[in-house]
Amino acid sequence: MIIDVHAHFYPRAYMEAIGRTDVPSPIAAPLGPQSIGERLELMNSLGIDRQVLSVSQAQPYLDGASDAAKAATLVNDLYDELCHAHPGRFAIFAALPLPHVDEALAEIERVGENPHVVGFTIGCSVNGLQLDDELFEPIYGELNQRGTTLFLHPVGQTDVAFLKDHNLAWSVGATFEDTAAALRLVYADVPARFPHMNVIVPHLGGTLPFLIDRLARKGSDATIAGLRSFYYDTVSGSVDALNCTCHAFGKDRLLFGTDYPFCDAREFAGHLNYLRDSELGDDNINLVQGLRAGALLGLS
Repeated sequence: MIIDVHAHFYPRAYMEAIGRTDVPSPIAAPLGPQSIGERLELMNSLGIDRQVLSVSQAQPYLDGASDAAKAATLVNDLYDELCHAHPGRFAIFAALPLPHVDEALAEIERVGENPHVVGFTIGCSVNGLQLDDELFEPIYGELNQRGTTLFLHPVGQTDVAFLKDHNLAWSVGATFEDTAAALRLVYADVPARFPHMNVIVPHLGGTLPFLIDRLARKGSDATIAGLRSFYYDTVSGSVDALNCTCHAFGKDRLLFGTDYPFCDAREFAGHLNYLRDSELGDDNINLVQGLRAGALLGLS
């Protein structure tokens, strides 16, 4: 069983509802023009059984609470329709209408028992608010009570001065977002206070594996324990980076991902194939490719 935990889908009706018809662009997302049929053919060619869909940077973070709630409902329902149309091929990390907490809690209640919903997604920041803001405590509390999964994803912070040009917001800024969001959760004791909420950090944890010794020297045992409580998806393509993540957090914290459609067909295959060039070994590869995600997300 192979499960891709980091894949995206952008229904046109939803993108129009949030005013984000620019995402994904053909340049940034080579596989963006593919139909669902073509997507499934590509998955089949590599033996990928299922993708867990999320909205990536196109979060329903609208100013009006009602507008945000309607947008989240729309995309989650469109994802659900896709799951029904192709049984067993897709699952959902549901979107939340943040920063509107009451509406977000209502959406968790609405879709939380849907068997296609295996967790929820949140941006590495929410309209400028960081994930350690006390505003989000009720969200973490509810997800913890449900024992479900929270999938983080960068939002593309182009308003940061040193990331404004040369596509730096995505080429490197995304990994900085991953790094900062995970550390903020740890420094706010979120893993310790909400131990039943599983957190997935994308892109091998951004720069965290490279910085683990520095963080250990300047932080505490609790900092490292918190980081090692998270899961990390394998979206990278760098064998050295993957091996570094194995050493920093352990082979048992890795989950397979592709970041579809932000790759071409060769890169899509490479996200799977490069696992075999790493230090994982066959038994761990099987776990990383899908058995661990299956157990974590309740997918068979």
